[in-house]
Amino acid sequence: MSIKIGIDAFPFQEKPTGIGKYIINLVEEISRHIPDAEYFAYSNRKIVLSDHLESNIIKREYLDTVSLKMPGKVWLKFFSGKYIKKDNLDVYISTSGFFPVLSPNVKKIAIIHDLNYKIVPGTMGRLHRLTHIFFYKKDVKSADFIVTNSRGTSDKLKHFFRIKTDQIINPSVSPTYFKRNKDEINGVLEKYQINSDYLLFVGNLEPRKNLLLVINSFIELVQEKKISDVKLLIVGLKGWKNSKLNQLIDQYSDYIQLSGYVAEHDLPAIYSQAKTFVFPSLYEGFGIPVREALMCGTSVITSDISELREAGEIVESNAQITFIDPHSKEELKCSILKYLHYDINEYPSNNIPRIEISNLIKFITK
Repeated sequence: MSIKIGIDAFPFQEKPTGIGKYIINLVEEISRHIPDAEYFAYSNRKIVLSDHLESNIIKREYLDTVSLKMPGKVWLKFFSGKYIKKDNLDVYISTSGFFPVLSPNVKKIAIIHDLNYKIVPGTMGRLHRLTHIFFYKKDVKSADFIVTNSRGTSDKLKHFFRIKTDQIINPSVSPTYFKRNKDEINGVLEKYQINSDYLLFVGNLEPRKNLLLVINSFIELVQEKKISDVKLLIVGLKGWKNSKLNQLIDQYSDYIQLSGYVAEHDLPAIYSQAKTFVFPSLYEGFGIPVREALMCGTSVITSDISELREAGEIVESNAQITFIDPHSKEELKCSILKYLHYDINEYPSNNIPRIEISNLIKFITK
């Protein structure tokens, strides 16, 4: 009799975020190790699966008018349990740390990406923050097996909750991330109407990403005439608490290009041509864009925090990555100027780290 595995499917979106990419890759890896299991994905939003998962997962989409009006975590906590119960699951994987009401015999796995509400609560939306305050710690403590995405997240989970991680699984980055040739790069740049050299930022437009520091530092360098003929290219979806960001982007539209969401298969070419990749986030659970950029042979300026240092461990040359104080405009400006004088072809593509999930597989199948 095959194992029945349920998954909350909120990361399975048409335009996946970094967390979405992580979950997709991890679930694909689980399905390769346990191909005979039955997989069920639950959501009150449309579920978009990768080609590999499309044939392996049964979608349980609840798209009635009432369900669609509910915030995802409210639906998950209070309404999804009655639907999940019908599938008689053996294992339930929470991709966010939150659990619905489950039968006592269902093994519960929690995947923990970060502790934003403890570290940077002011960067979260009000409902999102309150949901974490009321339910997160209790739900995570109820898990039978805990996965964290980095040593940093594992350490913070132990510090704040006194909970031990069962397995640290760094995000796997697709092997499609490598330095691209000139013809491919030119085709992608033309597609997104990118017509000049550029500094690159990739991430949602929300406070935790510290994009205000990037824009202000870049504009100061332009106004001081220390850089010219270089734009700031911002790749990412609109987030929250970003009215000031939008105002600055509009005000300096001659120097800043906002591309919006870029398809996954086009991102490696955009990374490959960047003068440098700038990512001074206030806090990350891991920092997938840092690793993506490094794998494309691009130089990186990022925050001096343990999680982003962990993401940068794959570099062959320490000169390829610079760690800065995410509150220091001067450090960021100096680092940008340093890399503008480097040849973008100076660094090789870096190796793809192997994903290791053996402990997780043993727990699911025992």
